[in-house]
Amino acid sequence: YQRRVHGAADVGHKLAFIGFVQPASGGILTMSEIQARWWVQLIKGACKLPAPEKMIAGYQHDLKKIRQRYTGSNRHTIQEDPILYNDTIAAMIGAKPSVLRMLFTNPSLAWRLLCGSCGSFQWRLQGPGKWSGAQQAVMNVPVTPLMKYSFFGLLLFALMSSVLAACVLIMAAL
Repeated sequence: YQRRVHGAADVGHKLAFIGFVQPASGGILTMSEIQARWWVQLIKGACKLPAPEKMIAGYQHDLKKIRQRYTGSNRHTIQEDPILYNDTIAAMIGAKPSVLRMLFTNPSLAWRLLCGSCGSFQWRLQGPGKWSGAQQAVMNVPVTPLMKYSFFGLLLFALMSSVLAACVLIMAAL
């Protein structure tokens, strides 16, 4: 499942392939870390694998997306977009930060999450393995000068917030 945890009923969460992924960009470390955190939660029983049929359907859907996005070669069979993949796994364990909630509680942090480099710190803001220094680490990641609360930056932030809110409403309607 997610091409990292064996989905067979007789093996279940007892076998995992941590780091068996090819990032489409960036490094493998953040992806391996979130995989390891997920596996620990599976072992502890804090989260569960979906039914085998759902895992197979998810795998087939992912395989179709990979074939559409990448060239037809054996090289791309385990390729993933790191941010999307980490967000998916982080959501399963309660570690995905809610940018929408942060817009109201901590706009500066939300701004950094939207415009920053999406380092591994963002998946340590909440959930299992939460790190008390994660927020400061996110805030210390440089952003481009254009994004430093200039009029353009605030305008872009408002636009992105509106798009995000619209997406949330659309997803809720589905």
